[in-house]
Amino acid sequence: MNLQEEILNKAGIEMAREIDREVLWSMLIGIGWTRVIISSETAMIKATHIKNWLSLNCTGPYEKNRSDFIFESKTDAVNFILRWK
Repeated sequence: MNLQEEILNKAGIEMAREIDREVLWSMLIGIGWTRVIISSETAMIKATHIKNWLSLNCTGPYEKNRSDFIFESKTDAVNFILRWK
């Protein structure tokens, strides 16, 4: 496989992952999960602090992808918004 094919293959795999995530998250939102998007700058600069805050403060399941978060618990989502948005 040449370099161009390798780059295209990696891009295709990443695109498929993004589509799968969006489909899954849309289904979760449909059953009541809450999506929160913070600024990319905050997400990058405070990544370690956010990760620690999530593990210490969330009572329910959550998922994250860069500056995009989804929470099963509305209380977790509200607390996250109050802290990071």
